[in-house]
Amino acid sequence: MKGFAIFKGGVAQMGNRPSVILEDVEAVLQQTGKMMDITPEDLLTIIGLTLDQVEKRQSTFEGKQWIGEIMTAPVITCTPDTTVEEAAHILLEKNIHCLPVVDPGDELVGIVTESDLILQFAAVPTGSSLLDLIMRKRLPKTGHTVGEIMVKKVATVHPGDPIQKAIQLIIRHGYGRIPVVDGDNRVVGIVARKDILHFLK
Repeated sequence: MKGFAIFKGGVAQMGNRPSVILEDVEAVLQQTGKMMDITPEDLLTIIGLTLDQVEKRQSTFEGKQWIGEIMTAPVITCTPDTTVEEAAHILLEKNIHCLPVVDPGDELVGIVTESDLILQFAAVPTGSSLLDLIMRKRLPKTGHTVGEIMVKKVATVHPGDPIQKAIQLIIRHGYGRIPVVDGDNRVVGIVARKDILHFLK
């Protein structure tokens, strides 16, 4: 199928059809910053801006569009039975910052980060103040195994998701790394901030 480019005055045939994703349209709507009753002219404007956004996205990531093209694989994982000490040793030895946690069927069941492990050694001293005791309730749960301290609700992406989905999750929630899973929720990769920043020249 042929694509098109928008000029003042109409539509021109040009090259192959670009891959427009939902995030491209959302970005354009944010740029316009207003509600509008769609007229043919408005529609042409939105289409033109959307194609500009597609070109910008494709050039930013050197033609790469999907998470599967930039993710790191394979991924080092652990199980819920892995001890806190073993998990800390893996992070240090492999120079990584988190471990996806998988069950015997290799399905993702949680994630543990270096911060989760460090907080296991953040004991509240005896004779604590009221504020210390209140803050203590906010500390992550303690335990001897990863299964006892891991975060069970994990944000994930798929290899076929657009790179923008990972960017939105990182910006919105402050994630440093996001596991990439297949259709059976098995870990196939991980995408980190550095994987995205690598393309920003």
